Amino acid sequence: MTDKMVDTTRKKPRYFYGWNVVAASFMAHLAYAEHHSSMLGFFFRPFQNEFGWNRSALAAVQTIARVAEAMVAPIVGPFIDRYGSRVLMPAGAIIVGLAMLAVTQIDAIWQFYLLRGIIVALGFTLMGNLVTDVAINNWFVKKRGRAIAIARLGSNISNMAFVPLTVFIIGACGWRTMFVVFAVITWLVVLIPSLLLMRRRPEDMGLYPDGINPNHTRAGDNNEDELAGNGMALREPIWSRREVLATRTFWILAISFGACSMAFQGINISLAPYIQDLGYADTMVASVMTVRAAIMATSLPFMGLLIEHSQKLFVRVIPFAIQGVAAILFLVAEQPAFLWIAVAVYGIGMSGIGVMQGTIWADYFGRFSLGLVRSIAFFMAFGFGAIGPLAMNIVFDVMGSYKPAFMVIAGLFVIAALLMTTVRPPKARRYTTVDEMMLS
Repeated sequence: MTDKMVDTTRKKPRYFYGWNVVAASFMAHLAYAEHHSSMLGFFFRPFQNEFGWNRSALAAVQTIARVAEAMVAPIVGPFIDRYGSRVLMPAGAIIVGLAMLAVTQIDAIWQFYLLRGIIVALGFTLMGNLVTDVAINNWFVKKRGRAIAIARLGSNISNMAFVPLTVFIIGACGWRTMFVVFAVITWLVVLIPSLLLMRRRPEDMGLYPDGINPNHTRAGDNNEDELAGNGMALREPIWSRREVLATRTFWILAISFGACSMAFQGINISLAPYIQDLGYADTMVASVMTVRAAIMATSLPFMGLLIEHSQKLFVRVIPFAIQGVAAILFLVAEQPAFLWIAVAVYGIGMSGIGVMQGTIWADYFGRFSLGLVRSIAFFMAFGFGAIGPLAMNIVFDVMGSYKPAFMVIAGLFVIAALLMTTVRPPKARRYTTVDEMMLS
């Protein structure tokens, strides 16, 4: 062995364990689709017919859920950094399943708020985007965009399956049966996969992000960019809560994604009833929601690769601009052609913003404090998101139409797009390596 070779006796593994983490996250997203606002929209009419609750009262459950998630996220985030997701996700699945079963026994609105609004939301916080995104970002750096995109395919595939299934089961068996189905599916796709596959970070298993070992390279080779791109040759930043809040970058990203969260939550919970109000049949509503999920699924891989270049300004802005156009198109959705175009554009933009939100925090703040950083950001996003469902349906109850709300939402996406043109990576006070963290 020559002096120009460093530890080349071990070959690079053919299969990187990080893809197991992506697989478990994908499965969790299959269940997480149950918590989407758009799915709840299918229960509006059954609840109104049985209990007489108006749309504002029903939409308030999502506001309560967002507040509950916002309150618990700052506690969960540091826990992820320290212990990983392997304990959190099974606990979340158990909580969600039991609460979903309990929903079938409600006969008062406060019970619905407690079970679906608070307890289910707490369970989903332990098994949802916050936990899975942090896990994936710890295992991938150079390929984190595509890894996040693959995991989030679970939500889209689930929507494609759940939308027609929900419409059919509610029509044939009633809304209570659908909540039983939600509970069973959560236990099947989250409990065992997360216990078997989830791990905190690659270094815990003697591996490296993206499966690239910096010791398996030739000394003197021009590999500095690859190593830096994988976050291994360089020390990574460590952040405290106060330091994160003191950065301009945090506030730009938090406000931008918070505005999107408010818009998403408002649109998603109101989209099904909005389409019904335009005179379309329930089968059309189900088709629209399924096609939206299919478009998101097909666009996610492309968006995953694109978002890996989020340091470029136009890449950061495009998803927000697309969403603004979609909100405007929904205003003229009485015409079927415009409805389908709006749904297609909305799906593409939504997939892009989802992947960007899943990756850009790690790109700018590093891996080691990511749970802390994301949890603070989630507090902001859920805080904004709590406003969307209630505000959108108050507008409807007062004005008899969702269209004024769609106009405001279009403006929010424009503001977010403009803010994203100004964001820059922050400078940390402290940097460290995994080895130094283990010794401390």
